[in-house]
Amino acid sequence: MEISKKTAYTEEEYKDFLDRFQCERNRQAEESFARVFSETADVNLFFINEDSAYTDGKNIIVDPASHDIYKDEKCLKNTGIFLQWPPEFLADPWNALKMTARSQTLHEALHLIYTNFPPNYQNDPFFEDKDNPKRVNLRKTIAAISNIIEDAYIEAAGASVYDNIEPYLKFGRIAHILAKKKTEGTAASRMKQEIPEELKGVENKPEEEFQPEMMPLLEKLKKFHEAEEKIKILTRYLDYMAGELLYPMFIFPQPEDEIREYVQKTKELFLKGSIEPSPDGRYEYCKKILEHIYDLVPEDCYAEIEDILPEYIAGAATHGGKGIAAGSFSHKGKTMAVKRRLFSGLDGIPVDYADKENKDSIIYILSRQFAADSENCTEIINYSGELVHISGADLSKSPLHKDVKINVLRPKINLNLRKAYQNIYDQYHLNINSYCSRFLQILKLHTPVMERRFRFGSGIDSKDIGDPKRRFWHRKQPGIDVPDIATLLLIDGSGSMYGARRNAAMVSAVILHEVLKKQGMEHCVAEHRGNSMKAEEIDINILLGFNAREEEKYNIMQLEADCDNRDGLALLWAEDYINRNSFCEKKLIIVLSDGQPSHSYGDYYPPVSVKDTANIVKKIISRGTEVIGVALDNEGEYDTYEKLKEIYPHLAACNDLKRLTGQILRLISRYMR
Repeated sequence: MEISKKTAYTEEEYKDFLDRFQCERNRQAEESFARVFSETADVNLFFINEDSAYTDGKNIIVDPASHDIYKDEKCLKNTGIFLQWPPEFLADPWNALKMTARSQTLHEALHLIYTNFPPNYQNDPFFEDKDNPKRVNLRKTIAAISNIIEDAYIEAAGASVYDNIEPYLKFGRIAHILAKKKTEGTAASRMKQEIPEELKGVENKPEEEFQPEMMPLLEKLKKFHEAEEKIKILTRYLDYMAGELLYPMFIFPQPEDEIREYVQKTKELFLKGSIEPSPDGRYEYCKKILEHIYDLVPEDCYAEIEDILPEYIAGAATHGGKGIAAGSFSHKGKTMAVKRRLFSGLDGIPVDYADKENKDSIIYILSRQFAADSENCTEIINYSGELVHISGADLSKSPLHKDVKINVLRPKINLNLRKAYQNIYDQYHLNINSYCSRFLQILKLHTPVMERRFRFGSGIDSKDIGDPKRRFWHRKQPGIDVPDIATLLLIDGSGSMYGARRNAAMVSAVILHEVLKKQGMEHCVAEHRGNSMKAEEIDINILLGFNAREEEKYNIMQLEADCDNRDGLALLWAEDYINRNSFCEKKLIIVLSDGQPSHSYGDYYPPVSVKDTANIVKKIISRGTEVIGVALDNEGEYDTYEKLKEIYPHLAACNDLKRLTGQILRLISRYMR
């Protein structure tokens, strides 16, 4: 597969690259990689577009479009030249997006392996001393120092321990510094101090114009300006040390007079700290550095330091403790001795580790992988949906349905619904985890595994009867297996479902998908209703089909409520669909409904519609597919339940929508037994 030769793109084309890249397939690929690499099974990874990447110890945030690197042609060209890569490789925005995302994922995953969470300083009593007038500013300063040392260490550890991750780490480091667009929150821009209210109006007043009674105000103004100047010097110092440690291959000017003494006192500490194997040991180096620059830190009451993000560092939230309450989550980083740095030897002197032949082969492999990923994502973006027309006569010989046409639609995947889906997932992720745990217990309980060669057990295995150690007994132990059951959730999409019932059905479908997906169980979500334009037609939307692309789950957000419903024919379609698309031994159709079937075509109203649907349900069950109804009622009422009892032999009542999801999952779990 050849590397693209095109080198110039329009803004619209760049937007298309980014939209395609940020599909669920790529997010999941990065999340799966992060979990395997960091050996952390429950880490979650999210894509954002906020020019930042970080981890809080549980979640990884990645920005594939960071600093607009993927469309910064000059940056990519110079990065390729520096790394001696084929120029065509980074000229492709897709490759640049893949390199940016993976370099960030790797960097944060290395933090998960080697960095302490929460940061050591969060539990350091030194920063809790309320009598120390610099307490807050000192905490923020050591966070910045730790930021520099931890970033240098984890990349050195990565280069020392793991094969073939250097191209990503080096790309992330070089492209970041060469990018034309810089993060708005760099140290220089964050150091603009807001002048206190009491000093406004006198900040530019000449000293000789201050009256005697204004002397206290003048004193405060002087201290404010002194603090402001200290912060500027501190900022330049941190930027200089970050550059020296992380970019030894570049020649930096000699440190300015104001910071030269601090650089000389702490440079060796930064070098040693950044290769210290223990995370606690690295923190001790941070404290020693803080001691040497203590006088650069102003008192809190005069000018409070903003969160300092050195210009050459990304991901300050990883070390800054944002969103991490002390004691809420604890993780000790691994201790690992480093053998080399990413761009230099252990002494910080630049070293050329380039292996031209090996490097070219790696880039060629990456090019092929990235091109295949691009094709898969393009297929998802270009998927326009499927519409199939079925005659009612194909499913039913009844004169009630033979002239009705069924429009079966698999909608176009709408990636714009990603955020809406994610909001529901975020809101109910604790419920999802809880249901997953319950299902796991059921699977352990009801999936026995035969174990052989024991000295005692429940039976004798003739194959082992000659064992001299008399290990010829076998016994059954609880095991885990994927249950042989397929579930189709058929949702009433008629107008009466509008509002709370529709929303509850949508949330239940999302949770159902997430839970069953994690168990590896086949499932489908579909809605049905009468066609709004033609009375003789009904519509069935397969929002999430069997063996669906992962991105199809976003279409659950398209659940609607309109027109009427023809449940009997919809159930016949559901039976046919589940039989055609699943080879599971057990098949289950769960019907969510808030009333009896009513369809204007052919006067399909109760009692005719009720009797017809009841007969169809009985036939489907007799043919081997279980059908369970869930009656959605108003709170405290059972009107719908009483009416639907005439249709469904197995019916559950739900007059509290908050309990709908739990009821559906309990029905499935009971059928698994």
